Amino acid sequence: MIDPVGPALVPEGQIPEAYARQPLLRQLVPRLVGLERDQHRRRPRHEFAEDLPVLLLSGRHGTGKSALLDDLQNAYAPDAGPWPGPRVPFARINCAALEERVRVGPEISNNSHAVEVLVELVTQLSRPVAGFGRLRFPRTTAGLLAVVSARRPGNDDELRVADRHSAALMGPPSGEGPPSTWASLFRPALPVPPDGVTPDPAAFPEAAVRTYLGRQYRWRSRRLASRQLVGWYESYRREADNRLRGLPPGADAHARPVPAAERAGAVARLCREFHQGRGFRRGVERMLMAAFLADVRYGPFRRANRAPRPLLLLDNVHTDIGRDFLELLLEQRARLSRDARDQLVVIATELRGDDNPATRDDAPDEDNDPYPEATYRSLHEVGTNSRWTRSGSAPSAGVLVLSLPPLDTEHVERMLKRDEQASFDPYIATAVHDVTRGHPMGARRLCDAVVRKAGTEGWVTAEELLDLTHPDGVGESVIWRLLNTLVGSENHDELCLFSLAWDREAAEQLAERWVPRRIDGLPAADGAAAQLERERWSRGTGSRPFITDRFLRALLVHQMRSGRGGSGVDWFSAHALLAEHHRQRAEGRSGQAERAERSRFLWHRLAGGEAREVVDWLHAEFLRDDGDAVDWLHILRTVAHAPRPPGDVWFEQCQEVGKGRRDRLQLQADPEVGLEKQAVNRLLHALWYAADELAEADRTLVDRIGQDLSFLSAQHLTGRAVLAQAAIRWPRAVKDGEDWPLERHWQGDQPRTGGAR
Repeated sequence: MIDPVGPALVPEGQIPEAYARQPLLRQLVPRLVGLERDQHRRRPRHEFAEDLPVLLLSGRHGTGKSALLDDLQNAYAPDAGPWPGPRVPFARINCAALEERVRVGPEISNNSHAVEVLVELVTQLSRPVAGFGRLRFPRTTAGLLAVVSARRPGNDDELRVADRHSAALMGPPSGEGPPSTWASLFRPALPVPPDGVTPDPAAFPEAAVRTYLGRQYRWRSRRLASRQLVGWYESYRREADNRLRGLPPGADAHARPVPAAERAGAVARLCREFHQGRGFRRGVERMLMAAFLADVRYGPFRRANRAPRPLLLLDNVHTDIGRDFLELLLEQRARLSRDARDQLVVIATELRGDDNPATRDDAPDEDNDPYPEATYRSLHEVGTNSRWTRSGSAPSAGVLVLSLPPLDTEHVERMLKRDEQASFDPYIATAVHDVTRGHPMGARRLCDAVVRKAGTEGWVTAEELLDLTHPDGVGESVIWRLLNTLVGSENHDELCLFSLAWDREAAEQLAERWVPRRIDGLPAADGAAAQLERERWSRGTGSRPFITDRFLRALLVHQMRSGRGGSGVDWFSAHALLAEHHRQRAEGRSGQAERAERSRFLWHRLAGGEAREVVDWLHAEFLRDDGDAVDWLHILRTVAHAPRPPGDVWFEQCQEVGKGRRDRLQLQADPEVGLEKQAVNRLLHALWYAADELAEADRTLVDRIGQDLSFLSAQHLTGRAVLAQAAIRWPRAVKDGEDWPLERHWQGDQPRTGGAR
């Protein structure tokens, strides 16, 4: 979204301010952490006490999720400035990058996603904090060393895991010696084997734990003794057994102390359980997570006023490794009593589809929501009080979701005003907003292109917005650069072609004709659908249209229209093929299904430039004695959102037809045309023009829409009330840039000239 800059370097009123993220950055997060952003002053507790939510920032690609984490990192762990270094115990993990970098799986039995994340957290959160000291993780470190130390003879991958994690957990070596390995750290603690005999791998975990516990005895300041460490693990196992037996918490609380000689072995038991896999491994991961949270809770940062708190930033938690870690964290937090919860502030980002009701195409997929009991708030609501409390016992009740909102037109205007000398169409800010649907990265890139051209070549019109070149590229289209960032360039042509499709079957028709290759080992349509769903640009196999995100679809459709995508497939040929596909499907259906297929058939015919055919069909349906006005308006509304065909003349011609300036030409071409057909022709073109993102529906066009709907209302045999309501509400919606409403209950309504919409 923006270049990562420190908070002190961003002038007032610049882009971050315009994006209206400040309720999060300067109010909610300081309340969570307990420390002001720009000064060493603690925040008193007014809202969050012992129970903290996982703050989940959700949004599409390019909505600024990572930029927000950059801002928080610069605020609480800056590399330079008045307070360089972490101001609180701090960790940041990009789950997507970590998942690509590490190897886990059945062939590496001493590693897992949870182990990878916990090792990273222990390493990063242990860094010293000026004025406060440092956190220690004795329980977590001992358990992790036990898990990673065991390895099968000859398994180089497991040896590399043991070396890497052991070196990270035990800290950098003193002096200038070689990097630490498992052998250099722990081999002296192994039992001495007979000459020529290889050490028993079963003794590796206990040797690692024994070495670490020995260090614990020497480092007694602010640390638990080994007896207490081992006692914690035994208490956890005992409580877990009690839950399985149905006993209340605290039953059998007085267990036999573990003798000193058996303590390393008691912790090393984790290794055997972990290597058994499946449920045993998950149980060990739960134990390690509980150990981690206990270490955080009882660390030196638990002062009387409990400020500040450690801060963890997790990027891309929609990945397998991110969801796995959050699942463990939320399970453990839900299991603990209020007085025993940790004080770790977790702020995560998740790639999610467009959940904004104003811009989404259909409802979000609630069946696949990983956090069904989460609390949802908007960004502007959390400034002074998030109003979050744990609302249930489910783990996901500990999540507070903030969907990053789209930009407003005013934000786009501020981007365009950076150069006061630039001159462009006054409508261009609205056009940028309509095309991008407020997408921050899209708006920023397009505004940069507009400002650059306006500063070097003069006047910029809204019609040429999607054909501008990128400011940093020599002749490269700004749309191409955007698409390369959002979906990559590997399947660019196929995605452009499939953007014309209404559903998977239609995309398969296109692929069968023009895309013989496979994508990710699947037929082209299936591979593209999998890619779109993985990147949250569509909502699964039943998505309609094939690409549900309007912003991405608008970019791809324009690439197809301009001839820069689709591998040379002709625009008109593609729409002709799809129109015939939907016509055949409509013939075999009835009711609402037949209406939907008929709408899609006409949609493709209009996009293919066959406006006269579409007008003929709409007029014939309007004159039917048994015609339903709601169905007719539904088809009209769908068809009018068809993309415009190639060529610049459309903008002028469509507007002239919609305003009635070509009625005489229509009459000359068809002397038998009636007033109703002329009204249908004007109405279709006026709505078609108004639906285009780059076209401005002026007052004359808006008034004409209302007039033609009113005229048709008087002519329809059974749908007068429906058309009269549309005559009032559709012009208002067009003027305000809103969706055109249509309700079946209008059939019983009398038209009103005012009141609630």
